[in-house]
Amino acid sequence: DINTVITVAQVDTVLTYDPTVPGGWLTAVRGTDGNLTGTLTTIDAQRGYWIHTSNDDPIKTDIPAFSVQSTPPEIALVAGWNLVPVVEVVAYTDDTVDADTYFTGLTWSKAYGFDTATDVYTEVLPTDDVTSPVTTDDLSVGKGYWVFLGKAGTLIP
Repeated sequence: DINTVITVAQVDTVLTYDPTVPGGWLTAVRGTDGNLTGTLTTIDAQRGYWIHTSNDDPIKTDIPAFSVQSTPPEIALVAGWNLVPVVEVVAYTDDTVDADTYFTGLTWSKAYGFDTATDVYTEVLPTDDVTSPVTTDDLSVGKGYWVFLGKAGTLIP
């Protein structure tokens, strides 16, 4: 439940993108009763999220780690744009993972990350794409990224 995961009162809007639903966007807005309500009712590790707050305080949630009682995560993606999380199953160096490693098995052509502190998108390209300069080829664990796929596939973090 979104109100169990996001308990910080300064969060007033949460968005995610689900290309399998008409219009794509799922939203939750904080109502006068203090609850987040709308078409986005749950938070999970299958999507990336845009979270708007009225301050810069970090949001911390208690999310159980991957365990032997559960199967490793897999995220079904569609052809076109997907908003995906960078989920950590194994410990990555410096809390980052190479984009080509993370997107292994996918037909991806471009990804974008967004830095809320600078309001700047960072372009990430496959290492074999030399058509334009790449700001970074690493993805940050715990962040969400837009990734464009040439065909549907399954992300296996």
